[in-house]
Amino acid sequence: MAISPESSIVITGASRGIGRSIAGVLASLLPNPLILISRDEKGLNETKKYCNQKGNNRISIFSCDLSKDSEVREIVKNEAFRNVSVLINNAGFYLQKTVLESGPEDYLSQFEANTLTAVQLTNALLPDLDSQAESRLIFTCSVTAQKGQARCGAYSASKSALNGYIQSMREALLDSSIAVTSIILGQTFSTSWDGSGIDPNRLADPDDVGRVIESLCRLSSRTCVEELVIRPQQGDL
Repeated sequence: MAISPESSIVITGASRGIGRSIAGVLASLLPNPLILISRDEKGLNETKKYCNQKGNNRISIFSCDLSKDSEVREIVKNEAFRNVSVLINNAGFYLQKTVLESGPEDYLSQFEANTLTAVQLTNALLPDLDSQAESRLIFTCSVTAQKGQARCGAYSASKSALNGYIQSMREALLDSSIAVTSIILGQTFSTSWDGSGIDPNRLADPDDVGRVIESLCRLSSRTCVEELVIRPQQGDL
């Protein structure tokens, strides 16, 4: 049994970059309604148009700061969230600042964006996910969660915390209908690379992240892919 085609898929950080790529791929390959979330309403409307062009007209968008508990609780009251089977926690941003240069404000902003956003929405939607015959809880994480990097200390710390949360959720939900997957990303092309001068072909293809997620949605309820790593063929820069 795969995810029901009538149940919704939630994608956070969907206004641009990897989130938009995931949304576009799922819109072209799956019939499910998509719920797109980001703080950037203009970007969300652009992603919605992109998904429509891919063939999916069942798109809902919600502008929300997922680090704010009150905003999360407000949006999940919407009827669109009543039949969610897949939650893709992708929201966040990369701060390239060395660990020696990073101050408390950098750690706070990175933990709010990269860790707390996932915790808040996951907690809010767990009852709905658990009510489904089969559901998937998917996180995009980072190779910096497996090995810290001096060039992005606060980012690495926030992703390490997220990875610990994911592993804890997997253990907590073993006896439920919710399969938990961590997608560990190496350097993947997104808007974060704008102006860098790096050839996009040297980086992992963000559409491939969407293709992997589409495959996860087609697995039987007997199977959980706990963790997988996606990196550029030639390795990270």
